[in-house]
Amino acid sequence: MYDVIVIGAGPAGMMASISAATSNKKVLLIDKNDKVGKKMALTGGSRCNVINLKSTKEFINEIPVNNKMLYSALNQFGPQDIFDYFIKIGVPLKIEDNDRVFPISNKSKTIIDALESQLKINNVFINLNEVVDSIENCDTYKIVKTNKNTYKTEKIIIATGGVSYPVTGSTGDGYKLAEKMDQTVTKLYPAETFLINKEPLPLAGITIDSVLITFNKSQATGSMLFTHTGLSGPAIFKISAEVYNELKTSKYATIGIDLIPNFTFDQLAISLNDYNPKKEINSFVRDYLPKRLGDYIVNETIPNLKVGITSKVNKQKLLLALKNFKVTIKSTGTIEQSIVTGGGIDMKYINFKTMESLTNNKIYFAGEVLDIHGHTGGYNITIALSTGFVAGKLQ
Repeated sequence: MYDVIVIGAGPAGMMASISAATSNKKVLLIDKNDKVGKKMALTGGSRCNVINLKSTKEFINEIPVNNKMLYSALNQFGPQDIFDYFIKIGVPLKIEDNDRVFPISNKSKTIIDALESQLKINNVFINLNEVVDSIENCDTYKIVKTNKNTYKTEKIIIATGGVSYPVTGSTGDGYKLAEKMDQTVTKLYPAETFLINKEPLPLAGITIDSVLITFNKSQATGSMLFTHTGLSGPAIFKISAEVYNELKTSKYATIGIDLIPNFTFDQLAISLNDYNPKKEINSFVRDYLPKRLGDYIVNETIPNLKVGITSKVNKQKLLLALKNFKVTIKSTGTIEQSIVTGGGIDMKYINFKTMESLTNNKIYFAGEVLDIHGHTGGYNITIALSTGFVAGKLQ
């Protein structure tokens, strides 16, 4: 009999297993894949953006759903604690822009190998290629049935992830197990995904380092990429869930993009009026945007005349197009294509100080299976490691 069985060997499941094992618990970690950390291997462009090192308060502001419920977990094992933990176990780390932390090796394998090594050092039993079929409650213990065996355990931690990137084994197993126990699961939706335009733009491959996107009352900043079908990148991901919700009741959704957010409308107006009058308008725009994008906006907005003979009205039209470039969206990426799953185990029925279910005694949840997610930039792995650590304390 085990003290705890952890289902799912992603970052949350591995950290939960390590956390429990360091308290001298007999731990079994079960995963359906042939190796641990399969989805983790793809994160951060396979470099593994393992942490976002913002302060707890700043970190919470980047979590769009149920963020206040993370305070307790982050106070127990927050970004700095996670950073220190990896340094302690011999993983050299580096901090890049926007407080993103990567292994110096630039390889996800470095993080996965380090966690796997800690699993072994702490005598965690690891069963791979094994699928959990059911969980049964008995008076003093629980029974976990898999496609290979039946196990007895005192406690269970479910850390099976969401339904994004199903090729990595994230196929919603945890939600199915939870629902069989009458654990409430909120509606799932794609979070942090790309957008598909109503009309494709001839701008595929163009990246802008900094934009400001406005959608309804929300705003998002970051980089953005034009794709063959629409828009992608961190700034787009941040508003994608809201666009998805809008499209449930509307045929289309329109976003506004400030392509030059570092300059105000008035500053650009002054620069344009002071610009060499003998040069064409597109020459001015190319000073701020990639040539192909700048030329497209000019051609779609006003005649490409010399600055000196361009009317005041046309100059205003151009600047409006640059500061509020409108794009009509017809759909978003699917939940399987999204970076993270929105929705999950309803946090109203979770003791977020311990990650234990309030309706199923001695059942804990951690990581993406929960109805908490963050933006891209290391937030989601930090959440997984934090909630996994707390769940593993088995309080």
